[in-house]
Amino acid sequence: MFPTILEIGPITLYSYGLMIALGFITVLYFMRRDARSAGIDPDAIADTAFWTLILGVIATRVAHIILYSDNYSWTDPIGWIDVTRGGLVFQGAIPVGIAYAYWNLTRRGVNFWQAADVVMPWVPVAQAFGRGGCFLKGCCHGARSDDLPWGVSFPEGSPAYLAHQAQYAAFPDDALWSYPVHPTQIYSILLLLAMCGALMLLRRRRPFFGVALPGYLVLYGICRFIVEMYRGDGNPVQSYLGVQLTSQQAFCVLMIVIGAALAAWLYRRRGTGSVPPFPQAG
Repeated sequence: MFPTILEIGPITLYSYGLMIALGFITVLYFMRRDARSAGIDPDAIADTAFWTLILGVIATRVAHIILYSDNYSWTDPIGWIDVTRGGLVFQGAIPVGIAYAYWNLTRRGVNFWQAADVVMPWVPVAQAFGRGGCFLKGCCHGARSDDLPWGVSFPEGSPAYLAHQAQYAAFPDDALWSYPVHPTQIYSILLLLAMCGALMLLRRRRPFFGVALPGYLVLYGICRFIVEMYRGDGNPVQSYLGVQLTSQQAFCVLMIVIGAALAAWLYRRRGTGSVPPFPQAG
């Protein structure tokens, strides 16, 4: 676990922030490349991606405050914006990011659905970088898994260590490591990279313009639902229409339903005309 990469005087470079920045720079290169191949202004994609990132970070923080309101207080307003003392909920960025991208691209004369086929396959790669940051920070850890050959123990002071210290009366006072846990951050990275490959294949065949957006919603909903089954960082189970789910899983089900409905609408909207496959990057 390396939450801090470098400290120079008052300046601290956090691993989570570094991974987010590296992920953004990496996917921006490929998004611009694919935009040129598709005949879309790459600057419009870059501008939209930048502001979507900014708005998305704000939205993820707001979502965390809503879901974990007990961790925040009006008497400590700094805690609301200090992400080193809390977390982010990625799903909060999805509706905000899509809404802003639609508005910004449309006003610039870019077809939103064609742009979605450029952008969406690369979003999981950016998320994979972010999950790498989670692993380095030690957050978003999995549930205890003593018998798992690939279980991971986090050091003293980490979120997993503190959670086990509070949860288990038998946790040794002099322990240097947490109990082994599912490396859910790694699970997420592997699933997100597989998502990227699946979305690439989907947009290559492209039964209709914009197929990558509903494809993303459905696939991410499924992947996150699965990973949530192994999370151990305190997301409580609640009853949703009589089904026991965490709030994250409930949101995943909503994403899958919306993605499937959007795919059906876009397919009907296509009409009888053929849709050309996504051009190969040259």
